[in-house]
Amino acid sequence: MKFKHLEDLRDIHKETEIWVIGAGPSLDDYPLDFFKEKICIGVNLVFSVFLDTGDGLDKFNTRTFYSVISHAEHAYWIAEHIPHFLKNCFFISHPTSMRTYRGRPYCCPEDFNEDPYWIRNSADIDAVKASDTDFVTMAKCIMAGKDTCRYFCRGTSLHWAIEVAVVLGAKKIYVAGAEGGTGFMHKHGSMYLQGTKYKFSHPHWNTGTRALAKAFEPYGIEIVKYYYGTGEQKL
Repeated sequence: MKFKHLEDLRDIHKETEIWVIGAGPSLDDYPLDFFKEKICIGVNLVFSVFLDTGDGLDKFNTRTFYSVISHAEHAYWIAEHIPHFLKNCFFISHPTSMRTYRGRPYCCPEDFNEDPYWIRNSADIDAVKASDTDFVTMAKCIMAGKDTCRYFCRGTSLHWAIEVAVVLGAKKIYVAGAEGGTGFMHKHGSMYLQGTKYKFSHPHWNTGTRALAKAFEPYGIEIVKYYYGTGEQKL
């Protein structure tokens, strides 16, 4: 089977603004039409408030929606219930030998058809503990247009989603719903359970987001946070 990779879509949205959507409770503040004309990338179960999941509830309206999935249970749900959406998914690639990390199953390419795109070289445990230097090295590789880059995050799939946005060609990236450990969104059919909070705390993810923004700044790419009602905030 021939697998597709993130780099196959390089610059498909060149010089655009892309919104990266986390699962934080602040996402509940946005009106359903806020993202109507926007290109959005959600992480993990965020797709449940943007796509028709069969629950009969109104969802956020958006021009284009992608999803970055790092947990296999979410990927399997998509494959079973809304398989047409797999073509808009980016999966973190984990080898069969690394089926679990912190008790969670992870995505393995051999479990899916040819529709999803895979984020290469993001599989090992060290990839979720990125240093500032890791981000700088990665940014240099991505901006050089290479297909051999190693993709890093620091405790959150949001970082992988930001990197996807860069490869797709974003000039400015807005990050919404990015509270980092304070709980989850609950409206519009969110698949995150009411009252659920992050089982694992990632206290350094905010510093990681700032380091990621700093790594891409020399290339003219701006990364900011955004909250409905108050607007954008510098990292």
